[in-house]
Amino acid sequence: MVDMLDQLTSPFELFLTNNERVYWLYLLSSVTIAFFLFVVHKQDYAGQGKSALAVIFPKNVFWHRSSINDYLFFYTGLLFQAAFIGALFSSLSVVVSYLTETGLNVWLPVFKGKLQGIYGSGLLGTLILAAAADFALFFSHFLQHKMPWLWEFHKVHHSAEVMTPITVFRMHPVDNVLAFAMGGLFSGAALGCMVFFMGHNIVLYNVAGVNAILILFYLAGYNLRHSHIWWNWGPIFSRIFISPAQHQIHHSSAPEHFDKNLGFTFAFWDGLFGTLYIPKGKENINFGLGAEENEKFSTFWSLYLMPFINLYHNFRFNMLLEPKRYLSLLVFLIVVLPAVYLSNKGSEPVSFPGNVYLEDMTWQEVRDAISNGSTTVLAPTGGTEQNGPHVVLGKHNYIVKYTAGKIAETLGKTLVAPVISYVPEGSIVPAEGHMRFAGTLSMPEAEFEAVLESAARSLKQHGFKTIAFIGDSGGNQAAQKRVAERLTRLWQNEGVRVINVNDYYEANSQSAYLLNNGYSELQIGSHAGIRDTSELMAVFPGGVRTGLKVNHMDSDFSKTGADGDAGKASSFLGNILLDLKIEAAVKQIRKASG
Repeated sequence: MVDMLDQLTSPFELFLTNNERVYWLYLLSSVTIAFFLFVVHKQDYAGQGKSALAVIFPKNVFWHRSSINDYLFFYTGLLFQAAFIGALFSSLSVVVSYLTETGLNVWLPVFKGKLQGIYGSGLLGTLILAAAADFALFFSHFLQHKMPWLWEFHKVHHSAEVMTPITVFRMHPVDNVLAFAMGGLFSGAALGCMVFFMGHNIVLYNVAGVNAILILFYLAGYNLRHSHIWWNWGPIFSRIFISPAQHQIHHSSAPEHFDKNLGFTFAFWDGLFGTLYIPKGKENINFGLGAEENEKFSTFWSLYLMPFINLYHNFRFNMLLEPKRYLSLLVFLIVVLPAVYLSNKGSEPVSFPGNVYLEDMTWQEVRDAISNGSTTVLAPTGGTEQNGPHVVLGKHNYIVKYTAGKIAETLGKTLVAPVISYVPEGSIVPAEGHMRFAGTLSMPEAEFEAVLESAARSLKQHGFKTIAFIGDSGGNQAAQKRVAERLTRLWQNEGVRVINVNDYYEANSQSAYLLNNGYSELQIGSHAGIRDTSELMAVFPGGVRTGLKVNHMDSDFSKTGADGDAGKASSFLGNILLDLKIEAAVKQIRKASG
């Protein structure tokens, strides 16, 4: 019952999310600007007896049938189509970024990192990403106006007879499919190029994962663009940014305004494509498509169905002989189909390495491996702990077994001991930490240290010279460090070294990678969020309950045991994050062994 209630109220969370256009602060800034515009132009309302409240929130606009349809369309759209379309392209920009960077590494290796550390790289990267995302929106919008069959779907947005900030959500699912696909492709390609030339550790100007340029644009009265409040930015700024007045002109039913001001943030795309219109003064605008067309879209269901009805009524068999018809459809498919394919790329689970796990070997095979120089052994530690409603208790064990195997394979002459799955998880009585959730198993720190020491002593006895603890959980790190330091001092004269590979967990660059890919710290989370959910999806997809893999940013951790937005996790992203852990561990072990 609680989950259903959360689902039904989820659309209203947009007003509390800073990457959404209707975030309360952006709405408030628009209302504030509207109030000052009222004060400046108060003479225009002289004799009408209108208050600022009546001017900014007129009843005939906010209770118009068109607005009522917008509210319904907003609610149902976010419940159904947004969830479907968002999931369809959730990994697209990450996949494209990775493939772009990988391709450039092969084609242009001499240029890798050439711009790394340059002055102003953070600002440059922020501008590049903002421009790439904005051009994607502009170009998808351009196609929606120029391709006749796409225009039938885009009419849904333009059929609004009055406008409020909620009108921005009056977009047909077909429109959204194109926009999401285009956005992921362009943003991912730009990010991949940027990382290739500048490196992974760029400090971008983001606020909670949202591009600072976009936030400033939203704060500058963005929500007035879908309103009746006229605000023109003049002949200079209107060539750089799309003002609210310019976007209102875009919604005009006057022929001279058709197909003008298609841009989202930047106006120079319109300048390049010949679609820029800068008003010289205030213009009287009638919103919509004209009385006859507006009437076709006057009900809630018509917003979804009328594009298909129009296409059916306008169809003629001779259209099948017109090459331009096929070309327009081909352009759409060339964007959408690769985007869908790439977004779902890499969904197959990883392959565990062979011939490195002690538990899969006979005692003679272990003896012979040590005799042949395999004197380094990894002792991985995981845990049996709750991981929210969507991830199995053995998450750490599956992940660290795979990563330890790949580390051993990369290092060569290295074996892997069985995963230690009993680790400290908090007080048992009274239950604290993860122990408050059913299924979690815990042990005291002292007992965990004793297990680590006994395992290390056993491995030393068999002839291993380098023993490396690799912990997949934060709670394992301190004990591993203490045991490693103690045993290394004890055995230093015997040529045996014990290492705590803490870089695997603490310095793996995962957070930097995700932040640079546009995820906020709240989305990333610290437990059962994007990172560990993605990793398990790559290693053991059966360990993730996909139906429960949702956004837990606003959840009560004491009840769910998770934070972050697991809904954005993917196996492809998991592979990237796993590689970062493996790379960090390999570097540390090699350095310690060198």
